[in-house]
Order: sequence, then C-alpha cells, then structure tokens
Amino acid sequence: MKFITKYKSPNYNTRKKGIKIKYIIIHYTAMKSHIEALEYMCERSNKVSSHLLIDKLGAIYNLVDIRHRAWHAGSSFWKKDVDINSMSIGIELDNYTNKFSYKDYTNEQIISLKKLLKFLTLKYKIKSQNILGHSDIAPYRKIDPGGKFPWNKLYSLDLAFYPKRKKIREILQIR
Repeated sequence: MKFITKYKSPNYNTRKKGIKIKYIIIHYTAMKSHIEALEYMCERSNKVSSHLLIDKLGAIYNLVDIRHRAWHAGSSFWKKDVDINSMSIGIELDNYTNKFSYKDYTNEQIISLKKLLKFLTLKYKIKSQNILGHSDIAPYRKIDPGGKFPWNKLYSLDLAFYPKRKKIREILQIR
C-alpha cells in the first residue's frame, strides 16, 4: 500500500511494553477539510493524533508510525481493556459530520478503507470483531464514525464488528 508521509504528528509516545496491537479504531475528523485535520493533528499543543487518515479521494496519510502509540482513543475501554491507545491503530476518515448532521462517506474513502483494513488485519492478525468505532470504546463522549458509516458493508466482508440487535439482547438477557 502507498501512504502519503508528508505530514507527521508529534503527538505519540511508546506503546506499553509487551502489549500486542489487537484493535483498529475508526474515527471521523469532524473538520471542514482533510488539510485542516492533518494540520490539527500535527500541532503538538493539540495533543491528539491518529496513525492514518483517509481523505475524500481515498488517499491515505500516515501521521504516526504504527509501532508508536498514537493519541486517538482518549479515555476509552472495550471489554476489560482500558489503555486502548497502546493496543490499537487509529484511522481517521475525512468527514465534516457532527451530532446534528451526518454526511455520506465517499466511495473512494470506503474502497481505501477496505484495502487498508485487509492489509492491517493480515499484518497484525487483528480479528474482525476488534475493528470498532470511536463510539464503541468511548460511548459516553464520542459518536464517530457516525450514522452514515457503512458498518454493514465492512461486516459483510468480515472487516468489522457489527452486532445485531438480537445478539445484544441475548448478551444483556433482555426479552
């Protein structure tokens, strides 16, 4: 895969020793352009980053080396894991979405995302049920990647976690 490496974020540190990458977390930028998002994540004072960003044309930017711990998940958890940044790869999608207005993702973005997910899941042996949205790991404070994100398409290719209502009810023992 070809990555654009023009932008580099200083907002990362070392992954916890002995921790294996086991999650991919999908985000949206919520900014007006991918350039604005890239510049924001590359500003040290903002203390936020992501490993990768996919723009609307499908170009993939590599902001933080995957060997490092990018600061994309914040305070989050999944199952019994709490330091999600140490055990995940963060992918931002260029999308100016907010809680009042969901925007469609472009076909080019989703095609690039599918290729990227296939590449990363093979390279790092990440299970499809560990490909999550930011809203999954920070449900009380985040809504991304939002209501227009095509989870069902990724799920049909075994590239994401997409629970069915019945299964959730079974897990919670709701009738």
